Amino acid sequence: MSERGDGPNLRWWQLPGAWLSEQKLWRDVLTRVLAGVITAAIVYAGAVLLGYLHTPELEAGALLALGIAGGVLLVGIAVLLVASLPARRRAGRAVLGRTIAAGLLVVASIALVLGVIADVQGAGAAP
Repeated sequence: MSERGDGPNLRWWQLPGAWLSEQKLWRDVLTRVLAGVITAAIVYAGAVLLGYLHTPELEAGALLALGIAGGVLLVGIAVLLVASLPARRRAGRAVLGRTIAAGLLVVASIALVLGVIADVQGAGAAP
C-alpha cells in the first residue's frame, strides 16, 4: 500500500497509466470540456446578439436558435407541470392552477417562437 492508503505502490513511470485508466479522470475531463463549450457558446451568442460580432446571418441564426430553445424550455416546463397532475389528483390536491399555468406556458412558447421567426424574416427583408 502507498503512504496515503489509496492503492498499491506504483513506480513513477506507472502513474500516468494509472491516471489514464481511472474513470474519475475522464469524468472530470468531460465535465470541464462541456463547461468550457457551453460558456464559449453563451459568450459567442451574447456577442453576436449584442452586435460585437456583426454578421447578419449569424445574428439571425443565433436569435432563431435561442428563440426556439426558449420555446422548447417553456413547453418542457409545461409538460412537467402536466405530468405531475395525476399524482396531485390522487393526493386530493388542486390541479386547476397547474393546468392553467401549463396552458399559459404553451401559449407563451408559441408566441415566442412565432415572434422570433417573424423578426428573423422581417430582418431579412429590411434594406
